[in-house]
Amino acid sequence: PSQVVNVGDMIPDIELKDTLGNTHCLQELKGKYLLLDFWSSGCFPCIQSFPELKKISEEMMDSLEAVSISLDGEKYWKEASAKHNITWHNWNDLLKDTGIFARFDAQAVPQYFLVSPDGKLIGKQTGYRKGSLFEFIEETIAEHRQ
Repeated sequence: PSQVVNVGDMIPDIELKDTLGNTHCLQELKGKYLLLDFWSSGCFPCIQSFPELKKISEEMMDSLEAVSISLDGEKYWKEASAKHNITWHNWNDLLKDTGIFARFDAQAVPQYFLVSPDGKLIGKQTGYRKGSLFEFIEETIAEHRQ
């Protein structure tokens, strides 16, 4: 089995697909903070977080990239992505809970991981409530800069 990524570790360069079938790697976003959003179409709190994720992706575009990574199979992922108008990075390795989810030891959704501009995992948070993503990002970046 692949090694689990813990806070303080460099993230692996995992290949993921977008809804059009194009291949992407997490490392292509290196140079900015990276918010990884692990989600599923059947998760109500995941869906509730989408307006905040959209706002983050727009307001912080100069310093942070948001990437939603779905646990769903291809059909449900694409349907939910269209239904909820995900306009930020929205990728999937199509391995459900055995791929990137296992590498990050994601035990629940929604779960969020914050990566530094140099590619190091600097924080993680499970669950969502309104405003919690902005708080998580601000607090984690402030700690990282100290």
